[in-house]
Amino acid sequence: MAMEWDGYATAQVWRPVSYPGLVLYRVSGRASSQALHVHDELQLTLDAGHLQEVSCGGSRLTAPPGSLVVIPPGEVHALRAEGGRPGVLCGMLVPTGFLTLGARPVPDGDEGAPREEPLLGGGAVLDDPDVARDFVALHRALRVPGPVVEPRFWALLSVLLSRLGVGRAALRPEGEAHQATP
Repeated sequence: MAMEWDGYATAQVWRPVSYPGLVLYRVSGRASSQALHVHDELQLTLDAGHLQEVSCGGSRLTAPPGSLVVIPPGEVHALRAEGGRPGVLCGMLVPTGFLTLGARPVPDGDEGAPREEPLLGGGAVLDDPDVARDFVALHRALRVPGPVVEPRFWALLSVLLSRLGVGRAALRPEGEAHQATP
C-alpha cells in the first residue's frame, strides 16, 4: 500500500505473513511529521537522511541521521524529521508478544528461555552503525512477498532487548539531557 500526502511524503506499508501482527513501513520525502499518538506495539524507526526530533513520554530526544529510535509500547510520542532534501525513514511496529525472550518459536524438545517483562518506559536513541545496518537489512528482507522466515528478526530483537534492558535507568537520567546513546 502506498499513500501520498499533498506531495509531502509517500508511505508504503507491509504486513509480513510469517510474523502476524508485525507492521513494516517506509516513508520517503523531504520531511515527515505526525501528531502525538500511541501504539500498543514497540515502534522502531530509522531515518537515513534526516535528523529526527522525537517527543516521547513528555521528553524530547534527538536522533542523528542513521540512528535507531526506540519507542516502547503505550508511550505517547511524535516524530518529526526535516532536512530540506529527500530522505527515507524505515519503521517497524513489533507486537508486544514478540518482546519476551520466550516468544521466539523453539523446536520440539528444546526449552525456551525464561520469559521476561517487555521493555517499558521512555524512548531511546541507539546511534550504533551496526544496529542500524542490521535493522535496514532486516527491513528489506521482511518486505519480500510471501511467507519468509527471517532468523535475523529474532537476533535483532534480542540485541535490542539486551541493550535496552540492561542499565535501563542510564537511558534517561534525571536532570540530564534526554538524548540517549547507550
